[in-house]
Amino acid sequence: MNPNYSYYKLHEKMRAMEQFLNLDKFTQGEGNSLEQIRSYFRINDWAYRHYHSQDGFMHFRIASNGCFTEEDIYYQPDTVSKFIKPGDVVMELGFGQGANLLYLATCHPDAHFIGVDLGLLKTKDVPRNVTTYQQDYSNLPQFEDNSVDVVYAFETIVHNTDKEKIYREVYRILKPNGVVVVFDYALADRLETYDAVVQKAITVTSKGGAAAMMESLEELNGHYTNCGLKIEKCFDHTRATLPDLKRLERKAAKILTRPMLAKLMFWLLPDQFVSNIVIGYIGYDSANAGIGTYREWVLRKP
Repeated sequence: MNPNYSYYKLHEKMRAMEQFLNLDKFTQGEGNSLEQIRSYFRINDWAYRHYHSQDGFMHFRIASNGCFTEEDIYYQPDTVSKFIKPGDVVMELGFGQGANLLYLATCHPDAHFIGVDLGLLKTKDVPRNVTTYQQDYSNLPQFEDNSVDVVYAFETIVHNTDKEKIYREVYRILKPNGVVVVFDYALADRLETYDAVVQKAITVTSKGGAAAMMESLEELNGHYTNCGLKIEKCFDHTRATLPDLKRLERKAAKILTRPMLAKLMFWLLPDQFVSNIVIGYIGYDSANAGIGTYREWVLRKP
């Protein structure tokens, strides 16, 4: 689809939703305190399993051939897998429902895996080479300096306002020549460069998703280098996420293009569930218009 058309569609969708939905409720306050993040994922647990992956994967699929397939969900963990060696200590920040952690631990039985998340790992079938901690991963005092070989984080750092606090801690625990793999969102340009409607769409997406305000690629790259990490790779996967985003848009449209149904459902449903539907509705056009991007970073501690 033409990016200019998606830019127009994003404006049209925002105007239409504001006729029957108070979007301002999703833009007030910070929206990403630790309790708000816990609440968001607790409320949307069913939605993630039903619409993203019944196996518990919570990230977007990267479609290698431009068409949606279930196998595309493995791109992110398979990328991390390439850096893991026997005997390595590997840490996941924000393991969510645990799918990536358990998948990689099974693929690499001779490595030790550590998962850190605000929630608990609910599954009972945990491999012996996995240890999990329920805590904020921006502070990891139980881990010694230079003790971890690989750190990875999928679509989780975006929830944090002080990203440099996280990356300073990652730098501290990472061994020299250790690797960090991050998949996350970045604005193509700084927030203030967009018009008012797009800025509101970005704000709804950010705060409605219990995240910090989305930052530009330039700003995010600055956080890495400020904390001493070297950027070895920064690749734009946005086009490859469009089939997955389009799939979610179609599901959200079944509700949001029917104002009366939407009003009733949104009166009954928690706000954080509603905001997730709204994000699904506008995500495709934001990405296709070149506003929001989906990136892969490979970073290294010198």
